[in-house]
Amino acid sequence: MNIAILDDEPSDLAIAETFLKKFIREKYPAEESAVTIKTFTSAIELLTNFAPGQYDLMIVDIRMKEISGMQAAGIIRNRGDNEVKIVFLTNSDDYLLEGYRVFASGYILKPIAEHLDDFNKTFDFIFSKIFVEQKEILIRSDRVEISVPYKNIFYADINEHHRLCVHLPDREISTAMTYLELQTILLKDPRFLECYHRIIINMDYVKSMGKDIFTLKDGTIIPISQRKFKEVKAKYMHWLAHR
Repeated sequence: MNIAILDDEPSDLAIAETFLKKFIREKYPAEESAVTIKTFTSAIELLTNFAPGQYDLMIVDIRMKEISGMQAAGIIRNRGDNEVKIVFLTNSDDYLLEGYRVFASGYILKPIAEHLDDFNKTFDFIFSKIFVEQKEILIRSDRVEISVPYKNIFYADINEHHRLCVHLPDREISTAMTYLELQTILLKDPRFLECYHRIIINMDYVKSMGKDIFTLKDGTIIPISQRKFKEVKAKYMHWLAHR
């Protein structure tokens, strides 16, 4: 995981970094070695070296002299990075409405030491989401193992050749894995749902649910088992409410 912290006050920057490292060390010790943190005291410096997809999380002070944190976040979104989580550091909650325009993931009030409970709850939620998004599965295909991010799987089913097929945004992978093997792995993740005999969907890609079908965001129609309809609907509604 790559993290950037931006604050033009060096002392506040150091405090934010110290608390974040402490949080990671205590809450996510197994992942600590995989986390990289870069610090910036200037929005211009960060933006000059910024590329979409470079960071998973950015912690940005709102009030800065040259370019405000809100302006910097707007530039980042305008450059096409809609995935990076942005958390603002602020001395007041006057910016909440403006933050919605750049899809802020949270706000941390300064001084951090006086709002540590909010700090921990905010980052616990964000880190759990990021680690889920970064999970990968190894799929065997033609004697080769392919690492596939969970988030790239639309659905999996058995094709006309009676082979297990994993459907991604840009391709399909036919695998020698058994359906039971894949089922055992994917259904441990809350995003995935078995809606029909030997069909598993990623609920992140569902556009709508009908009385007997799911319509995915790419237009694919997936049947829903009538026998399992109530169970499937309940799980999908729960997913929508807690995603």
